[in-house]
Amino acid sequence: MTQGSIPIRLVPGMVWEHRHVQAAAGEAWLAARLAAPGTSWGRAEAAVVALDLDGDARQHLILAGGDEPVEYCRLLGLLPGGAHTVRLWIDRSLSAPSATLVEIHAIRTGTVPGDHEAAAAWRHAPILHYRPGNERTESVTTDTPLLLFYRPVSARDVPGRGESSARGTAAAGARRGIEYHVVFSHEDAGTDLTGLLAKWGHTTDIEWVYRVRWGESGLTLREEFQGPGHRAMPFRGTRALGGHPVLQVSGRHGMVTDRVRCPFRAALAPVWRQPEDEPREAVMHAFPWTWRVSAQEVVRQVPLEPTPVPATPAPADPRTYVFLHWKREPPDSLPLEAAVRVGGVWYTSAWGRADLAFGGDDAEATAVKVPAPSGASLTAVAVRALAAPTGPAGVRLVRAFVLDEAYRPGPVLAAGGAAQLQPAGAWVPVWPPGTSAVP
Repeated sequence: MTQGSIPIRLVPGMVWEHRHVQAAAGEAWLAARLAAPGTSWGRAEAAVVALDLDGDARQHLILAGGDEPVEYCRLLGLLPGGAHTVRLWIDRSLSAPSATLVEIHAIRTGTVPGDHEAAAAWRHAPILHYRPGNERTESVTTDTPLLLFYRPVSARDVPGRGESSARGTAAAGARRGIEYHVVFSHEDAGTDLTGLLAKWGHTTDIEWVYRVRWGESGLTLREEFQGPGHRAMPFRGTRALGGHPVLQVSGRHGMVTDRVRCPFRAALAPVWRQPEDEPREAVMHAFPWTWRVSAQEVVRQVPLEPTPVPATPAPADPRTYVFLHWKREPPDSLPLEAAVRVGGVWYTSAWGRADLAFGGDDAEATAVKVPAPSGASLTAVAVRALAAPTGPAGVRLVRAFVLDEAYRPGPVLAAGGAAQLQPAGAWVPVWPPGTSAVP
């Protein structure tokens, strides 16, 4: 089947074809807006669509968005100029029993030429094999990879757990590398939900998976992935789709390896470059459907307070939190706690506990549990360091928001305030600008 009315109704046994033509060699991509009526990630159900190119290069799209039309973006690989055929069909062996129909609302293909400003980001983007299961991949019901994004890294190395080296400024070294992060729908092991919300400000699992550095000549100097224990490991794996590194999701907390154990894979397209003035969580703001998918997984997997009690750290429905995105200026890893005033009462993100502070590399988001309904009466935001700053340390509030009834980010409630951190434990006002209000 090659054409029809929109949406195209794809049923088991049917194959839909799309013709892709490119004028010259380049990295090809596909963006398919798909929905699977009758399925819900909230019930651990997903349709799985198989995709191949010219009868080869198969990968799978897990439609975690369920019955909502979502644009799923995939890398097709380095292709020569000319005509190519993309085929899509429902893979019944991987799909939930309820997945009897997939709607194709739109499909686009394109090419990133070698001289494009983002060509390097597309050329080095990794291919991710889903988490292994007994007979099929576990990713069809839990911790599924949703998005791939990237950011430049400097030439210098950063020791330690394998955290990002992208936090330096351009002056710290030439930007001769790229680091790739994956947004998973949740995290089955590792940080619990209370910790994810307080320390990271999201319910997904966001992990860097691969980074590459090259020299003045353009030759690759170093490739590494984030392996078990958050360690940076040298990449020695295989390549596919025209030279892309191949990784395998390993374990239940977003780590990867370069040894493949699951035959099913996704070539996620590098859809977003992290701006320097945004935290990495902003990628979810750019793709709000990811909030809904993650919340659906959390609600079915984690025991939640039936009525939110802000005085306790027990997790509640994600719609009862105020989410706060920050930028540290200059970058640092101080443990921080945020506070919001809602309805004339102050509530905090960590309950004064250092183990729930947002601190460390990339810790620039948090969430504060408040009484439901949450954000309408937000009147002030404050922050404090839970350890003594060793030098000038400041923060800027990028945005504050709550999730709506459909678990999507609502309008921005606060933005733009900034503050210099004071000695450990001292609250400083952030928003609204000029306020003196603190807990």
